[in-house]
Order: sequence, then C-alpha cells, then structure tokens
Amino acid sequence: MSNLDGMTTGDQLVWTPTRRAGRAIMARIGRRFASTGRLLASLRANRRLAIADTVATALAALAALLLTANLIGAHVLSESLVAFVSSAVLAALIMYPLSAFYRGHARATSLRDAVVVVRGALFALGLQWLCLSLLPGAAAVPFASFAIQFLVVVPALVGLRLCARHRELVRKVNHTARAPADMAVADTRIPVLVVGTGTNCDLFVRASRTPDARYRPIGIIDDARDTGGLVFHDIDILGSLLSPDRLCATLEMMEALPQRLFLTEPITQLDSDGIGKLIGWANAHSVPVSRLPNLGEAPSGSDLGGVEPRAVDPTDILDRPQKAVERSLLRALFNGRRVLITGAGGSIGSELSRQIASFGPSQLVLLEQCELNAYTIDQDLKQYFPDVQHHVHVADIRDARRVNAIFAKHRPELVFNAAALKHVPMVEANPCEGVLTNVIGTRNIADAARDVGAIAMVQVSTDKAVNTTNVMGATKRVAEFYVQAQDRITSETGESTRFFSVRFGNVLGSSGSLIPLFQKQIAQGGPLTITDDRMTRYFMTIREAVELTLVAAAKGLAQKTGLGQIFVLDMGEPVKIMDIAERMIRLAGLRPDDDIKIEVIGIRPGEKLFEELFDESETPRDCGIPGVQAAVPEGIAISRLRAAIHHLEGAARGGSARDVKRRLKNLVPGYGVNGLRPIEITGDALRAPEPRGRPIASSPVTIALPTGGYPSQLHYETNT
Repeated sequence: MSNLDGMTTGDQLVWTPTRRAGRAIMARIGRRFASTGRLLASLRANRRLAIADTVATALAALAALLLTANLIGAHVLSESLVAFVSSAVLAALIMYPLSAFYRGHARATSLRDAVVVVRGALFALGLQWLCLSLLPGAAAVPFASFAIQFLVVVPALVGLRLCARHRELVRKVNHTARAPADMAVADTRIPVLVVGTGTNCDLFVRASRTPDARYRPIGIIDDARDTGGLVFHDIDILGSLLSPDRLCATLEMMEALPQRLFLTEPITQLDSDGIGKLIGWANAHSVPVSRLPNLGEAPSGSDLGGVEPRAVDPTDILDRPQKAVERSLLRALFNGRRVLITGAGGSIGSELSRQIASFGPSQLVLLEQCELNAYTIDQDLKQYFPDVQHHVHVADIRDARRVNAIFAKHRPELVFNAAALKHVPMVEANPCEGVLTNVIGTRNIADAARDVGAIAMVQVSTDKAVNTTNVMGATKRVAEFYVQAQDRITSETGESTRFFSVRFGNVLGSSGSLIPLFQKQIAQGGPLTITDDRMTRYFMTIREAVELTLVAAAKGLAQKTGLGQIFVLDMGEPVKIMDIAERMIRLAGLRPDDDIKIEVIGIRPGEKLFEELFDESETPRDCGIPGVQAAVPEGIAISRLRAAIHHLEGAARGGSARDVKRRLKNLVPGYGVNGLRPIEITGDALRAPEPRGRPIASSPVTIALPTGGYPSQLHYETNT
C-alpha cells in the first residue's frame, strides 16, 4: 500500500521518528545560536565594563603573585608571572560572560549581583588553576596566590559596578542642576511622611530622587524600636510606631507639616495601637493617609475586566504645590490664648478649629448655628485634642444679644469669623438672609470683639466680593468695608484691637462645593454638569487656605501692618471648570465623554465667567508674607457705613428683596443693574471678555443681548 507521494506505510513509520529527531536537533542548535547571540549582545552592551573587569582581573593576579613572591622565590616568579596573569585573563574572558556577569544593566546593580560576582570569580579561579596545572613551569604557584587574587578581584569587580551605578546618579543630579526648568523640582514636590522601612519604602525613596518625582519624603516612621535619629538613605527616621506618644510629640514640633502620609505596608502588619494614634494625628491635622500598593498587586478591579473607579482626593485636582507655612510663628501666637471661631462646624471653620487646637490654646470657643455641625466638631476635638479646653455654643451670629453674652463670658483674645452664607445661587434667591448673616452677623462679631478688647478679629472673605455681580459677593464686600473701618477707627481712638480680612477663592472639597458635586455625579455614572465651558475659578485646598489665613493674622499682628489692609491669598492661576471635570473623571479611572458625559447647563443667576482677586480701586502690595498679598481699598467712612448698614438691616428684616438689592447697589461700587432686575437674553453667544476693572454703576435697565451672553461680564452705562 502506498500513499500519494509514493512512500509506503513502512517507510513512513521509519521516517516519522527520524524527522522528529532532526527537528529536535535543529531546535537545540537554534537555541544554542540564540543563546550565543544573546551572550554576544550583552557583551557589546557592557563592553566597557567587560574591559574594566579584564583589566581588574589582570591587576589582581599580578598583585597576588607579587605579594606571595617570598614564598615562591624570584626564579619561579619570573617563570610564572606571564603564565599566571595570562591564565587569569583567559579564565575571566571565558567564565565571566558564562556566569551572567553582563546580562543585567550595570547601573542597576543590587546585592544579588554581588553573589553573581563571587560565583563567577570562583569559577574563573578554578579554570585558571586548571590551565596552570597543564603548564610545568607554573605548577609551583602556591594556593595563597589564588586566595589573594580572589580577595582582591571580588571587591574590584563589585566596585566597578557600584561606580557605574553612581555615575548614573551623578549624571541625573548634574542634569537637574543644569536645567533651569528643573531647578524648582525640589520646591514643587509634595512633602510626605512614609511609614515603614521595607522594600516598598526603599523603592519609593529611590523613585522620589528622579527629576520628575511628584513627592518628597521629609521623614520616615519606622515599625521597629530604637531607630529614631537614624537615617534611611538620607531621610531622617522620626520615631517608631511602637512609641506612638513620643512619635506624635515629635511630629507636633515639625516646622512644616507633611501634605500626605503614606503607609508602605498593609495596615494589618503594623502595630495597631501605634498606627491608630498616628492616623488620629493625621486626621486631626487634615493630612490624608494612603497606602502605597505593592508592585505585585493587581490593579483594583482588574479581575472584573475593567477599571474600578476610585475615590478622588481633592488635592489631586490642584495642579500646583500647596504653600508651606511657619508653624513656629503660629504656635507662638495661639499657644495659651483664648480663641473664638464662628461657623466652627463648616468646612473652613472646622479646619480652623483643628489647626488652632494643635497649637495648644488655653480655651477654644466655637459658635455654630447648625446643631449637627456643632456636634461633629465637638466630637472631633474630644477625640483628637482631649487636652484642649473647648466650649461649643449653638448660636446664630445674627443675634447680637446672644453673641455679646458669649463674648462677655469667655472674653476671647483672637476671633475668627468664618460663619457665612456662601452659595451664590442660594443667596441670590434669598438676599435678605444673605444680608442678615454676612453683613449684620459680621457687624455683631466685630462689635463684640471690640467691646471685650480682643487682640484681633479676622474676617474670612471671598474673591466673589471683587467686582461682584451677585448678592453674596456684595454682602461680603460690605463686611470687608466694615472690618476695614473698624481697624481704622480703633487706631484713631487708641484701642488695641486689630481687624483683618483675608480674601481667597474656592476651596477644594468644601461642603456643597464643586468637587463633592462632581464626586457624587461620577459615583452615579454621570453626567457631570457645568454651567459654561469657558468658566474659570481660583482654587486652593481647605488646609492651605486656613494655614495662610492663620499666617496672615499672625504676621499682621507681628509686623503691625497698615490699617485697613485686606490680605489676599495667592492661589496661582485660575483653572477652567471643564478641565477640572475632565481631570476628575480620569483620576477616577474613567474616560471623559466615553464613560462619563459632561453637560453644559447654562450659567446660573449671579455667576460670572471668571473671578478676580483685586478691585480696580484697590492697590495690590507686597505684605512680606510668602503666598499672601495685601489690598488697600479706599474704604467708607464709619459713620456713613453704620447708617447704610442700619437701613440695610431694616430692609432685610422687613423681607424686601428689591430694597435690599437697591441699598447694596448704593453701597457697593460695581454692583449694579443685574442685582436689581433680571436681564432678558436672546441671540447668539457672546465671547467672554478678559477680566476688567470695576463696572460703571448704573440705573435699572432691561437690555436685549444675544443668547448665551453674560450681563455680569458687560461694561456699560445708561443715562436716566
């Protein structure tokens, strides 16, 4: 029986195993050639190191023979010198590559490579001895020569690899020093504390030394005893989790707090008592805690065939480093003082409460209108600052009698007024309530602080008070006027109380603000809603805003700054809301428009396309405080201001929204027609103009504009 190609079945039975054997032989030859090719490629890549190894081996052999010359005599030395050195070089050329000396990158040398070097050096010595045993004249070389050669060549080979690695590090450092754009890397990286000294910590510290690193370790917390005061790489070990009280005391004395706390090991592997107290300290100082993932861990959600959305840290949105502050200056101001904070349960007020509590005031008095917020901040202080005496009062700053009673009871030395109605659309819809809280409440607090002879009263203001187009901004502007007038009048009357206003923009993560709204919308699957794709805002973190507020107050008192100044915090460049929405979607592991939609819903009543930090009538000045400038407004005479506020209060308590807006228009430069009468908008969209100065005040008027136009951005005047 035969098949189609003429080969019989018996022939096939003989040919099949022969063919398989041939294929196996050819595969083995192919693998051998491939292995040889890889060996030659590694030698070419590390040719400089291979040459250096060969030279080092020859010198080691020469040194070993010379050091044992007294054992073999001059005659044997002269006969054996060339053979001994030549055999060492030959053995090195053969055994070093075969021992995988050059398979790895020389600049990534580790302890494991030292083991490879020792093994390869032993193999090379064995081959060298075998070669010399075949040469009659060289047989007299003693064993001591081989031992000395081994002891010399191993450190030399390891040293060459360390030098190669060090050269790369020096090259990167020099490159960073030469590049002007990179000179600020050390200043812009985020300062962090690292917990643990294991492999993850080692890798993190090494990665932090690269020019494009985002984080800068400023201290390490060990999980072993008695390592405080040592260094890990070049980072100080601040203390141990096994001594948490001493560790927290050390952290309290740090000049600059970290902005993050990274755990390099699973929390279950750390001392439970120590890590609990450390996390409590971090929560008390608003320091976010995260765990660095192990390199072997799979990304979250990878087993589900997709990416699992993760929680977004508001600080990830801030595309700039946060400002650092002098904690020693703040400690000197607040330690042992009686401090009162209004709105103490809100986003800014609660952060003020925690930060001031960390400086050891003698008494902390908290005013909060919301019972739940008052309860929450009370529990926080009891948990994180049990040694700080504090009193929580559920009170409304609009009630002058209640405010005066609290001030008379506690007689605070430092007062921070963070209570306010701050949401633009809500205050726009409820202008009377906005006036009663933001204007009348501020007046009550300022008057009470002056009556008890407080050292200083600090008013928390907003950039929406500048060239305002909404009721909220106008009320905050009046509050600035009143605080400024009080600072000037107390100076004239010889009173010691100082009054400051601190103005800043949006804070990331505050209650009811943009970031929590976007987080909620992402969790629900979208869409994210923005009012206009051209809208920009200034942003900073809550902690950064509060720290700079405290620093401005401290230095304002220490430097005896000019009367009536408004401190304006440096918040970098304005950020487009559209960019923030897209960035938050990507940080959640999703794709804008594909996974989460972004919808433009139109501008809301009272909103502007952009915010400004300085009014046209204000003169920006350097106040000598890093991250803070000073604005010097023209101000309003206290007599006129008191009378205007009195009439404004009457209109607000009478519930006349139109009268409230009319009186705000007469009092606040730049707040005009849009506050009095809605503007009908029709037609095509207008381009948003560049930020401008104060608009000209005008009488009520209704204008027809193209659709999408923003009357709050127009600069016009009318004749009546």
